[in-house]
Amino acid sequence: MLNVRNFVFVLCLLGPGISCSVFAVTFEQAMAYYGNKQYEQAYGAFEELAALGNERAQLNLGVMYARGEFVDLDLPESAAWLKLSNNTLPNESAAKFLKIISAKLSKEDQLTSNARYKQLSAKYGREAVNQRLFPESAIDEVSEFAEAEPLRTHIPKYPQMKLAVSGIVDIQYSIASDGTVRNITILNATKNAFAKSSIETIRQNLFKPATVNGKPVPESGRRARFTFAVGSLERYAEGLRSAIDPLREKAEQGGGLDKFLYAYALTMLKVGGGVADSEGASLDPSADWFKKAAQDGNRLAKFELGLDLSYGKQCRADSKKSYFWLEQAADEGVMDAQVLLGSELLHGGRFEKDVDKGLEMLTRAADDGYDDAILKLAWIMATHPDANIRDPEKALAYLNRFNNDDYIDELTVFETQAVVYALTGKNAEAKKALKKAMKYRKKYELPDGITGDIAKAFDAGKPYLQDIL
Repeated sequence: MLNVRNFVFVLCLLGPGISCSVFAVTFEQAMAYYGNKQYEQAYGAFEELAALGNERAQLNLGVMYARGEFVDLDLPESAAWLKLSNNTLPNESAAKFLKIISAKLSKEDQLTSNARYKQLSAKYGREAVNQRLFPESAIDEVSEFAEAEPLRTHIPKYPQMKLAVSGIVDIQYSIASDGTVRNITILNATKNAFAKSSIETIRQNLFKPATVNGKPVPESGRRARFTFAVGSLERYAEGLRSAIDPLREKAEQGGGLDKFLYAYALTMLKVGGGVADSEGASLDPSADWFKKAAQDGNRLAKFELGLDLSYGKQCRADSKKSYFWLEQAADEGVMDAQVLLGSELLHGGRFEKDVDKGLEMLTRAADDGYDDAILKLAWIMATHPDANIRDPEKALAYLNRFNNDDYIDELTVFETQAVVYALTGKNAEAKKALKKAMKYRKKYELPDGITGDIAKAFDAGKPYLQDIL
């Protein structure tokens, strides 16, 4: 399984251990099926990618109908797919092949083919696919959701280093219902010292929590970037630009992973508060390349699109499209997508509330050993207000499975230990964990928040209950 945190991207030092074969149907896999004459598998893969607007998959469906590979030979159907491919993205091969096939069609076949093309275009054409799946339409939220707003932010200090260099740190995090930062994940760090400084900084940040119909709720999948610059940010950005030029060439010629790497590299150029491009420079929009990567079947790109559409990043927020991409990524083994979608379904922030599916998503990630999901399920089983969901034995079992001394989100660990131990009669351990949580809040000058509420429940001799953290 894959999560975003083990996809650490350091420019010009791309992670060689990334697995990209689990579940996801990619264009490369589809071509491998075709090359091995596994035509049934190839047809299914091309059909799935064609539905995402992949013009090469649409072209290959046209070829398979022209040759009768897995499907019956059908020249009108072939011409319809070839025309769709060429109209999705003008392609010399599609146009040439379409000309050859069209010359073999009778007038009746041409009418049949044109009618079929209109059907395909209405469903799989560029305009139809963009309107249905990609960031081009208006906001369509299912509830009164308001994003978290910063109350207190800090700038990280440049750490002591033997050699002063520039660098960046990308962080993914959640915001709890008390406005504190949780589930901190380092997505990319050019130096470990920069990562440590960034962690200490973001722990101190405080937010007015997100709300649904005025009620505070957790918010998952937030991103932050910290820039450590020696000299001007513009000079540093120029260095990054020159470093990613080879990535663009690979993206243009390669598959979904190459496109994703280039898209992610483009996001790295937006350093700090956003350094303007140098005079005369023109950067490709990263969103365009994430889209192309997703159309090639890259599951990490699907997760990025789901995030962008969920938060309205470089586009207008659209919960239906966001759900589509997050569910695709989750089904293809991206555990961050499973946790994000599972968490959102539990409280119905961006999507219609579905507790059973939310728990199922989290369980899938936990079963694959994802610490965030294991800890979250321990919390849910200990604090959920529904007695049919709350389960002390399961809560303790999940907590006992959590074994990560390097887990960054210490506050969540301490609070989860406190509620689980208290619910299972381990009062001494519960008090010890609660004391650690209070010490953490004092260190980072955070309000008592959830820790204080837990303490009040303990003092009253009652279990602490809350939907999710």
